[in-house]
Amino acid sequence: MNMNESSAGPVLITGVTGFIASHLAERLLAAGVPVRGAARRPAAADWLAARGADIVSADLLDPPALARAARGCRAVVHAAAWTGGPETPPDLAWRTNVDGTANVLAAAAGVARFIYISSVAVYGVNRAPVIDEAAATPRVGQAYPDSKITAEALVRGSGLPYVIIRPASTYGPRGDAWTLGPLRQIKAGRLVLLGRDEGLVTPGYIDNVVDGLLLALAHSAAVGEAFNLCDDRAVTYREFYLAYARMLNLDRLPTVPGLAADLARLPAANWLRGRLGRAPVGPWSLHFRRNPSQFSIAKAQRILGYAPRIDFAAGMRLTEAWLRAEGHLD
Repeated sequence: MNMNESSAGPVLITGVTGFIASHLAERLLAAGVPVRGAARRPAAADWLAARGADIVSADLLDPPALARAARGCRAVVHAAAWTGGPETPPDLAWRTNVDGTANVLAAAAGVARFIYISSVAVYGVNRAPVIDEAAATPRVGQAYPDSKITAEALVRGSGLPYVIIRPASTYGPRGDAWTLGPLRQIKAGRLVLLGRDEGLVTPGYIDNVVDGLLLALAHSAAVGEAFNLCDDRAVTYREFYLAYARMLNLDRLPTVPGLAADLARLPAANWLRGRLGRAPVGPWSLHFRRNPSQFSIAKAQRILGYAPRIDFAAGMRLTEAWLRAEGHLD
């Protein structure tokens, strides 16, 4: 698939206002590739429209709007999703990730490439030292990983020339869950380390992840495959969170015994979380914080030539520069 043919149809990106999606749109536009961005709130993408993107209004649960958005597109990158926040009712969360993906697949009939942005959450509570794409993806009883697992199955059965992308902990400018989220928690005094907090995070600096997405869009050998996209080195949660703490001139974070995480899963604790409008702590949530695994990118390296070019230290410096410029470290 030649991404340099500007005369071909646009690449449709769902959820174009999101973190990974907006960075991908920027890179495609900079390379002269036409971009059509689908968003529930198109006004939030005015800055991309100013750079030449065609922004359209489309909800994942509105098949006719999705069909209009996909018409004439050479490829579809399905990035829009519910990512686990407690503000969305469970039934709508599932419909967004599963029914929404089915709707996008139907709208994408005839495209040359369909990229589905999934998550390493599909590996569930796997405790292998290194996890690659051959690992099983059994359901674990929590909405986010289970909905991603189910959506992946829809993609594989769609008959489209698909590529499944499984990002890990993607961070960097404009990031929320792994960038602004930790910063907000540290400022509020709510981010605590669990004992030694030596569970592993395999971070992915945003530019590295977008490099991989561009390869997945262009490389013929990518079709029909799933790829982990992240950096090539894991860090501990302690190392990851302390990097943000130091941006705020803190050299330590509050620490509680690791047993506190187990207590948080007790029925009484989850009942209280529900009363406070917070999501329950399930087996996957606790595993993710204690994750002993690194996610392998060997397959993407071998097939796509993927090579993360910004390491963790450089990525955090770039992230800090953006956070400071935007006033988030004031």
